[in-house]
Amino acid sequence: MTTPDLQPVPARVRKSSTAASVVWLIPLAALVVGGWLLFQKIRNTGPEITLLMDSADGIEVNTTVIKVLSVDVGRVTRIRLRDDRKGVEVTARLNADAKDMMRKDTQFWVVKPRIDQSGVSGLSTLVSGSFIAFTPGKSEESQDTFTVSDIPPIAAIGQSGLRLKLRGQNSKLLGSGSPILYEGFIVGMVESAKFDPDNKTVNYSIFINSPNDKLVNKNSQFWLDSGINVQTTANGIKVDAPPMAAILSGAIAFRSPPESKQQSPAAANDQTFTLYNDRNEIDNLPGERALYYVAFFKNSIRGLAAGSPVEYKGVTVGSVADAPYFARNDSLKLFQNGWVPVRIRIEPRMMEINADNQSKENWQNQIQNALNRGLSATLSSNNLVLGSKMIELADAAPGQQALKPFNEYDGNTVIASQGGGLDELQAQLGRLLDKFNRLPLENTVGELNASLKELKTTLASANQLLSKPQTQQIPGELNKTLGELRQTLAGISPQSPVYQDVQATLKSIDKTLNDARPLVNTLKEKPNSLIFNQNSKDPIPKGSR
Repeated sequence: MTTPDLQPVPARVRKSSTAASVVWLIPLAALVVGGWLLFQKIRNTGPEITLLMDSADGIEVNTTVIKVLSVDVGRVTRIRLRDDRKGVEVTARLNADAKDMMRKDTQFWVVKPRIDQSGVSGLSTLVSGSFIAFTPGKSEESQDTFTVSDIPPIAAIGQSGLRLKLRGQNSKLLGSGSPILYEGFIVGMVESAKFDPDNKTVNYSIFINSPNDKLVNKNSQFWLDSGINVQTTANGIKVDAPPMAAILSGAIAFRSPPESKQQSPAAANDQTFTLYNDRNEIDNLPGERALYYVAFFKNSIRGLAAGSPVEYKGVTVGSVADAPYFARNDSLKLFQNGWVPVRIRIEPRMMEINADNQSKENWQNQIQNALNRGLSATLSSNNLVLGSKMIELADAAPGQQALKPFNEYDGNTVIASQGGGLDELQAQLGRLLDKFNRLPLENTVGELNASLKELKTTLASANQLLSKPQTQQIPGELNKTLGELRQTLAGISPQSPVYQDVQATLKSIDKTLNDARPLVNTLKEKPNSLIFNQNSKDPIPKGSR
């Protein structure tokens, strides 16, 4: 069987249409658009940052926004617990235009409704919800991990000023946002306040706004100004009220001593200062030239405390440093000795009124010379109403014995002391009452009672005498006698004959006396006129030959 020959078949060419070639352009265009969108997304997407917070209260993923100057620049993308279990870690994605704002000193805080001493803030978040705000930093070093604060920072964007550190062992802790005062004016705020349990100190970070930072120098002194300040002095009670913000939360006040304004340089940023409990603690700080002395008192020192004034003739020259001031183990002899030592501090700067500063040795010599002349210390009343006391330096009273058990006590010169003031007056009054109690008052009262009984008996006898008829007739008889006397006196009236005879007799006597007056005068001047002739000279006796 034979196979027929196969004839070759010519190939056919299939022609494609134009529509089929356009279909391939669609994926290509989608690829280009997708690449462009990806490029725009990468270009517009900013850095991813990590925010460390104590809690995520009010923070929600994809809802809570990040703002700067009220402009949205990012959003929270994730929230998780921190590895150390001491808070939460919040991840946020920022826009590209916020990339250059993430610096080492950038500050973040949560904005939510808040009422504090600065007022009411964050009310707009009642509708929109809480958000995270920040202030761009100025540091050259960038950073992507930040700690979020619960309160806004004191230093706003672009605000200049001075940031300081304060440290002290204080009795209270102020909160962030408390004001900083200078002479009653608010010049700054407390940024943060923390208590260190290791050394039991309080650490503050404060910010003083410009240009108020010029008020601070290296010798500035800071203290707690806790609300209304009531001071009791010899002049009465003084009440000093700070601004309302300081009354509500307390404040920190400071001053720059006048003598240091020209000498001390300005304070440096982040410089550390000591924070005192109150203004009195600063006023009682000893000066470089302070002189210490000890005085012993037998009277009660109740009302005398550290800071009580020491005066000399009304001029304050120092203050009480310690009351009482016992050397080691001397307090065990309190009842044996019967006196209480008090250490006083004399400040030369208080005595240099409108005068140049003198050396410490010069003032020490002056005071020693005064002690040699009898300068002594006396307890005096500073305020009778409040019972506060002070120490007055004065010359010893003549005849009064001063108390000076030692010339030196615990390294301090001893000033003699003497009684005086209200306590001495009370002692004298007590001694007077003791003498009065020793008077024989019982015998005196008994004798007085006996005299009163005799007077009562006499009065009773007089009443009996007055009740007799003869006594009652006495007034009538007296009236009769007075009538007769009246008639007798009428007989010698100027018109009666008797009165005229008496007048004539008196005139004759007067005339006789006038005639005899020359003779009397002559006899008075020359008693020998009755024997010798008054016109001749007195005879001179001749002596015997």
